[in-house]
Amino acid sequence: MAIKIKHLSYTYFKKTPNETEALHDVSFEIPEGKITTIVGHTGSGKSTLIQTFNGLIAPTSGSIEIAGFEITSNLKKLKKIKELRKHVSIVFQFPEYQLFEETVEKDVAFGLKNYGYKLEDALKEAHKALEKVGIDESFYKRSPFELSGGEKRRVAIAGIIAINPEILILDEPTAGLDPKGSKVILELIKDLNKQGKTIIIVTHDMNIVLNHSDNVVVLNEGKLSFSGTPNELFLQDVSSYSIDIPELFKFALMLKEHGVDLDISKIKNINDLIGQLRRKDE
Repeated sequence: MAIKIKHLSYTYFKKTPNETEALHDVSFEIPEGKITTIVGHTGSGKSTLIQTFNGLIAPTSGSIEIAGFEITSNLKKLKKIKELRKHVSIVFQFPEYQLFEETVEKDVAFGLKNYGYKLEDALKEAHKALEKVGIDESFYKRSPFELSGGEKRRVAIAGIIAINPEILILDEPTAGLDPKGSKVILELIKDLNKQGKTIIIVTHDMNIVLNHSDNVVVLNEGKLSFSGTPNELFLQDVSSYSIDIPELFKFALMLKEHGVDLDISKIKNINDLIGQLRRKDE
């Protein structure tokens, strides 16, 4: 089931001197089972948008159809909001700062206990989630505060995937990580998507957009500027969106401009480019 955003608007501090419209009449769809990235300059409305997806904030107007639920300005009508959040979960930027339990396994089990799991069953599911994110059993009894930045990030993500949401939203999932840590997180996201999860990523990293997403949405000053594939986006003049074209894509465009016959629509990573160049030499 696709996520349908219809004429969505959100205003902070409505009817006060500080009234600010963060989203204005935004409409688009996010396909099921795909990885969709949401991009835009700081203040474009990205974080506000994803907070409406599981009812953390109610839209001022418009609606979101997601996971069989309809979110409108009246959240009181959404009686099963706890159930919605089991289907649609958000991993916020730097989620490791939200770790607080005395052991890794208890931290991951915390959300499950809130959904009524007995401690023993919650720990079993927590162990499965930790295994999925590549955290070894030797870490289970350790304090989460003893872990590296990348390990903490994986534990935090395990706490979300333990409740098995259909839709996983990640806000800047690689922020603050070194290249090795970023690669681990992106591989994890790819694996979760292969398992059938719909993934939504908010990011400033255009390489993530090109290499890892199927679709991309651009917000600009609270309005929808673009919705389509990454390759379609980067073939446009993106300067007005305050985003950059990835260096690999720039290089591929330069080669094409110099007469190299390339199918730009099929280039998402260096291997795609090399594969096309090799076929031209054969």
